[in-house]
Amino acid sequence: MSTIVFTAGAKGGTGKSTAARFLITYMRKHGADPLLLDLDDENRTLSRFFPEALQVEIKRRSSHDILVERALSGSSLIIADLKAGTGSDVLDWWLDVPFEELQSLNLGFVCVACVTSSPDSVHSFLHWVDALRDRVTYVVFRNLKDGDYLPDYDESDEALSFRQTFDPHHVVLPRLDEEYVSELERLDLTVAEVLDSSDGVSAWGQKHRTGTLPADGQGTASPVPAGYL
Repeated sequence: MSTIVFTAGAKGGTGKSTAARFLITYMRKHGADPLLLDLDDENRTLSRFFPEALQVEIKRRSSHDILVERALSGSSLIIADLKAGTGSDVLDWWLDVPFEELQSLNLGFVCVACVTSSPDSVHSFLHWVDALRDRVTYVVFRNLKDGDYLPDYDESDEALSFRQTFDPHHVVLPRLDEEYVSELERLDLTVAEVLDSSDGVSAWGQKHRTGTLPADGQGTASPVPAGYL
């Protein structure tokens, strides 16, 4: 069976691309080799961290064909990072995927979402749930970046109904220091790359032994922050 794992393109800033990066790193650590599709044509976050990701233009209806062809031609696991947004464009594009037909060909879908303490993060995700229903299974990352208490997800009747009806899997994304997160984003590093080091030197550091970042567009170089080599 082939599986397409996709991020719910709901409210921006919830950490969905971060969740996708953790998920990819975890899968690779456990022997899986997912095909990566970057469908965020505005930010291309996934491609920055995983240059091997295939960039797909989501505005083109034919981009559905890429998902289908890859899944049916031997890519048993696909991770697709969708563009964030509270509008209906991304969801409408995704709903054009022929779910029932593909499921009959033994192709499954997993929706990955991130919720925070922000009510909008929960409401926008549940809007996707209302549209997708049981055509997919759900994995919800509880992003604790703003605190452990997620009232709209933990206590609202709508969220409770979702959990009772669809029995989603949950993953806790602990709060990371904002300064470190910013540096990781700036250096295009994952947490795993920092931790997975040889003699105290990460894969990134091995490429930049001089102790400076590559020259920027102004022809200057910036020092590498302590702890990132």
